[in-house]
Amino acid sequence: MPRRHAHFVVLVALALLAPGCGEDPVPASDGTLRATLDEYAITPQKVTARAGELRIVARNDGRLNHNLRVELPRQDAATPERVVGGTPTAQPNSTVSGSVRLSPGTYRLACTIANHDDLGMWGELTVTER
Repeated sequence: MPRRHAHFVVLVALALLAPGCGEDPVPASDGTLRATLDEYAITPQKVTARAGELRIVARNDGRLNHNLRVELPRQDAATPERVVGGTPTAQPNSTVSGSVRLSPGTYRLACTIANHDDLGMWGELTVTER
């Protein structure tokens, strides 16, 4: 097979596999988002919840300190994310909690300690009507 055709076959295969790579959102049950924090991930990475009060319980299974913040996403590159709620800092092998009142929309989940967010410690929270 000519090299050009081989590249085409690889690209088509990747395009067909890409839609299956995403994680299905996990619903926050009973108004509580339960997450695990580790270097450098938030699990689950995609969460759905109903509008209103959301309790956040985060377990730090990592070796470093972590937190879990809920942010309004940037409107453009010049505007920073704005934290609207979250948890205090969790020491390794500890659990922390917090709460936030949310309106429908899409929010960003992130660890705001040092550069953890840049290293992949972020997620997405979709809030729907009650």
